Amino acid sequence: MEEFLGILFCGGKGARLGEISKYISKSLLPVYDRPVFKFGLEHLTNSSLITDIILLTNEMNDEILSREGYKTIVQDDKEVHDMFSGWEYIKRKTGTNANAVLVPSDNICDSDIDSMIKVFENKKCDFLFSLYRVESKQKLSEMGSFDPVRKIFKYKDKNPETEFGVIAPYIIRNNFQFDPGKNIFETENAEIMIHAGIWSDIGDIDSLLDACIARKKNKKQ
Repeated sequence: MEEFLGILFCGGKGARLGEISKYISKSLLPVYDRPVFKFGLEHLTNSSLITDIILLTNEMNDEILSREGYKTIVQDDKEVHDMFSGWEYIKRKTGTNANAVLVPSDNICDSDIDSMIKVFENKKCDFLFSLYRVESKQKLSEMGSFDPVRKIFKYKDKNPETEFGVIAPYIIRNNFQFDPGKNIFETENAEIMIHAGIWSDIGDIDSLLDACIARKKNKKQ
């Protein structure tokens, strides 16, 4: 039986948040009534197929996040540039043989991780990711977009030719060696799922305000 390690990424700087990131880390930003990292952590803990969870942090966040009761690893910013280099960093630090479920701490998503893991196992793929229909072209131009017909990925494309944005969680096989010069989303043995539920990226002030309003409405219902 395959093992899956859940990784929550809490080391981001939050550059798009402007002045606010000088006073509070992006992972700790409050979304109405709770810090945003709690949503990603809950996403992982809701899975019955994930055997362990690691929080990849920075020095600023490590003391606070270690109180959650899960192992934390402080990232080296010279080696960790994104979630995929972060995964390679964790493999070097821990020697884990598990596959990974990569979740950002600044997203709110209600995808079913266990369903994604089952697809990953059944399809015997190396990499699995989801697409989400993004209504705002402006928002789509600020993230990774993917054309599922041509299977072309573009990052921060000013004029996206697709309506689909790439979103996490990402599931990646432990021994998958991808070419750093090639885009991982265009790898041949990848599986794509369409997410039709809730997704929000707390990367800028407008997104943060929208998420707070949505959270408040959901709490009242």
